[in-house]
Amino acid sequence: MEDGDPAETVTVKQQLIGPDKGVPYLGEPKTKQSYRSVPQGRSVLDEIARHREKFPPQVVHIEDRTNPRKPVWRHARLLYTSETGGAIRRRSWAKVWARNVKRANVHLKKAGSKVRVPEGTTLHDLRHFYASVLIKNGATPKQVQMRLGHAKPSITLNVYTHLWEAEEDRTADMMEAALNDVP
Repeated sequence: MEDGDPAETVTVKQQLIGPDKGVPYLGEPKTKQSYRSVPQGRSVLDEIARHREKFPPQVVHIEDRTNPRKPVWRHARLLYTSETGGAIRRRSWAKVWARNVKRANVHLKKAGSKVRVPEGTTLHDLRHFYASVLIKNGATPKQVQMRLGHAKPSITLNVYTHLWEAEEDRTADMMEAALNDVP
């Protein structure tokens, strides 16, 4: 979440990549469509605000390869950092993520919820969950493509077509509604 962004979006301009030779770096998102603003619900924005209050963004000295022809070392503010205040390495993140899945399940159980985060769930699984919720609630392939940052709608359809197919076929009702307006 960039400073100065409208409060209801998260803007993707760069991503943490790597590690390359053990060191993470900033780089370009994968595709032109990966540069995007993603609308967020109030609960997500509130959690980000709580996190920022408890753990203010840390300034780190990191290599920026956004322009691969002219990599530079610069200071960047990271919202999520390691315990030592540096960029999070993938291996470290996996351990943090696994602990958070266990904590979430303890919290859910204590709250009386039957919902659980399945053991072995990855951060990428959350991306699929996000897409699945959008589709179940009527998002179009183009909307899902834009939110996920896929280069083309065909990529989105190749991955998620089965979820649109799982919807009840309402095409007859759609035609009936249109024909009801005909005298």
